[in-house]
Formats: sequence, C-alpha cells, structure tokens
Amino acid sequence: MKRFICVAACVLLMATIAFGQPAKSVRLGREFKLRAGQRAVLKGGSLRIKFAAVENDSRCPKNVTCVWAGNAEVLLEVGARRGRGKSLKLNSSGSPQLSNEVEYRGYKLKLVSLSPYPQEGRKIAAGDYTVTLLVSRE
Repeated sequence: MKRFICVAACVLLMATIAFGQPAKSVRLGREFKLRAGQRAVLKGGSLRIKFAAVENDSRCPKNVTCVWAGNAEVLLEVGARRGRGKSLKLNSSGSPQLSNEVEYRGYKLKLVSLSPYPQEGRKIAAGDYTVTLLVSRE
C-alpha cells in the first residue's frame, strides 16, 4: 500500500511539473484575470485559454508626456476541447489597426486591461503581468 501511495504521489508531482498549475474555471460573459503563464478553461470545457506572454509593451509610462499612448501586445494560446490550439494576439490600444478583440470558433475574446502599468525607470518582469479578459459568444 505504501508503495502505491508513493507511486501515485510521484505521478501527480510529474504531471504538475509537466502541465503547470491547474486551469482556472471561468464563465462566459464575465471578466477574469490571468497571470503570465496561467491557464483558464471556459465552464463546460469548450474553450482553453493560456496567457502566454506580453510580446511588446510600449505603453507610455505614468507621469511621462508622450506623443503616442503606446501599445502592449499580448499573446494568448487558445484551443477548443479537442484539436490544435492557435496563438492569438490582442493589443491594449484597441485601435482599428491594433485590435483588442479577436474571434475564435464562435467566441469573442477581448483584452480588457493589462497590469501593471509601466513606470519611468522600472522594468516589468515577464512573470509580473496580469491580463483581464472577457469571453463572449459571437
């Protein structure tokens, strides 16, 4: 019995290392937050979302006068219950050229916000970012 428990614990530990944290359960039509590297599953399991990275953050820092407000580009890995996933990019500026919304298999994913906001002279570590997202039906 002790051997079985030891083997089960090792398998669980290896799965946690291989797959990271368990996915956060989220609801359609409600905003939710993901930290860098964190995963979410839409209630019912029909859509998986991972906040993969911030590809670029050129937002104008607080208390600095800039000609342009800047933009942050967020990379999400999105997939259905079965099949291959897809990498999608959302932008903080929300302009027509740099959209903050994208459609995927009948869902609309929207970047609501990205934090922390840049400050003059401070670098944001990749793991410190948090996105607020909203998923709705198209």
